[in-house]
Amino acid sequence: GGREGGEAPERGILRAAAMVLAKPELLSLGVTNSLYEAALHVFVFVWTPALERRGPRMLGSSGKNGGFTGGAESSGTPGAEASAVPHGLVFSLFMACKMAGSQLYMIIGDRVPAATILRAVFLGSTAVFAAALLVESYSFTLLCFCAFEFGLGLYWPAMAVMRAELVPNYLRATMTSVFRVPLNVLVMGCLAFAGNASEPSFLTMCVVMMGSCLFFTSGRRAGKGDGSLPPGSPRGIAL
Repeated sequence: GGREGGEAPERGILRAAAMVLAKPELLSLGVTNSLYEAALHVFVFVWTPALERRGPRMLGSSGKNGGFTGGAESSGTPGAEASAVPHGLVFSLFMACKMAGSQLYMIIGDRVPAATILRAVFLGSTAVFAAALLVESYSFTLLCFCAFEFGLGLYWPAMAVMRAELVPNYLRATMTSVFRVPLNVLVMGCLAFAGNASEPSFLTMCVVMMGSCLFFTSGRRAGKGDGSLPPGSPRGIAL
């Protein structure tokens, strides 16, 4: 049993929240965790319309010859245009890219600090979302989204390592719950505007959130200007 065992849940949450606010490295970890995963939720909403708007088109039909009918892009009448984006294939490609990222982490994880990998993921994600926002090309946008999924495969194990190194064992479950609070607030805020926001607006949100993650992991250094790190802190995270 840990120190959380006999403690009321609300007291444990308050203690974890106080620790996050008191330790800049934990605050940075929580902010980046919330921003990145909020951007991931936004990406889930935006990738389909982004690819459909840029993707190939085909004529709809009344249901004969396997043509497209109905849907957001087709009225279901002969001659109407429908999206020809293979959503299932694209999703499978995303999962393959994420798996490739995880496999790469298995190769480099012992040699490259997790914080360095996270900074690279945040930088790359900022770049690919900005590129998708600026370039109106189906193939290029799909490539950008695949690159984001590849980075996602690197993110999960690297973030798990950072949590293991920074969060005490007896507070790990409670600390995860604390990190979920700003994440849920961000996601609900995005969903509240989902009906009125355009695809470029969602991509811009992703760029801003990824850029903020990069700022929080590289904007500050530990110590009082001497570049030293507190005992037990992994090198490279914003402190």
